[in-house]
Amino acid sequence: MPAFSTASATPNEQLALAVVEGEQQVAELIGEKILGPLPITWHNATMVKATLADSLGLRQISADKYLHAPGAVFSRLSATLSSTTLTISPRGVELQVPNEMVLDYRNRFDVQAFFAARFGKEISGLTKEVLIAAQVMNASTFTATNSAVAYTAALLSTNSYIADTIASTRRLKAKGEAPGYVQVMSGPVYERIRQAATVQAYTVGTLKPGQEATKEMILAGVREYGITDILIGDAYYNGTSDQASLASTALTQVWGNTYIFTGKPGMTSGSSGDGVSVPILSGIGANVFWENYSPGGVTSTDKESLTMAGGNYVEVYPDLPTDSEIIRIKMSHKPTITNSRAGDLITTQYS
Repeated sequence: MPAFSTASATPNEQLALAVVEGEQQVAELIGEKILGPLPITWHNATMVKATLADSLGLRQISADKYLHAPGAVFSRLSATLSSTTLTISPRGVELQVPNEMVLDYRNRFDVQAFFAARFGKEISGLTKEVLIAAQVMNASTFTATNSAVAYTAALLSTNSYIADTIASTRRLKAKGEAPGYVQVMSGPVYERIRQAATVQAYTVGTLKPGQEATKEMILAGVREYGITDILIGDAYYNGTSDQASLASTALTQVWGNTYIFTGKPGMTSGSSGDGVSVPILSGIGANVFWENYSPGGVTSTDKESLTMAGGNYVEVYPDLPTDSEIIRIKMSHKPTITNSRAGDLITTQYS
């Protein structure tokens, strides 16, 4: 029996695999394709916004009042910018790893590295995906318009995805957002769309009878309206409470079936002048994180090797009363919508 262990036998010497349930659920997360990462150096920072209303965006001077005789005074416009404060709220959790467990697997399996990797690959990714989905599929932020025909199984013959998409892109153009949109939908909504008779007739038609309406073919059918990509969110997260039975799971879709999002993904680009560099953000926003929110002086030989970049941090410290190692995982990501005009929602009326 291993030291300190009173409940389990020593793991087999020939230990070869660590099995992880749900391993591929986070392989195709789409959140950062919509709200890309944007590091800031202060957890409380100011954003400057140039709006169409007060920054002369898309203005023209064809009216008669702009005509002037030689030597006459020019009509004058006023340049204004608005600003707002962005505050990052750090989040984190600690995982207790009993030393008995570490000793059970000594020389066969690195328990600390295993759980730290689970955070980097799974918990962090799913957390960002859930936070991004909550901001993107939000009718209080973006205008939501009912689909022309409800996305129900009974109405597959008349489902109006193509018409809904055309109308959505037209609404975006009327708000001043040029084409270059992405669409975001859940897996169940996508499956309902690809089965619709109207979609198959439009994207496949009579040239390839019997051909399935695949994602690539649907995208080809709507690309001329400004859609550059269709992102299908099909990840699930475990909503079981922390103290629930280990045998309990309650998986929930990250991306709901209520809306289809159409809009410009958040993109950053650098702009400099007179020695001042200011990142310019286009699209709906960004997933902002505080890049200085790093390990807080915790002494550990494993800390540096477990630290992760991009706003994710892992610290390890001993807890003597419980004879355990504590893995502290921290992140500071805050998906932020900075331009609600750059997005539009189709209410699917799914059932």
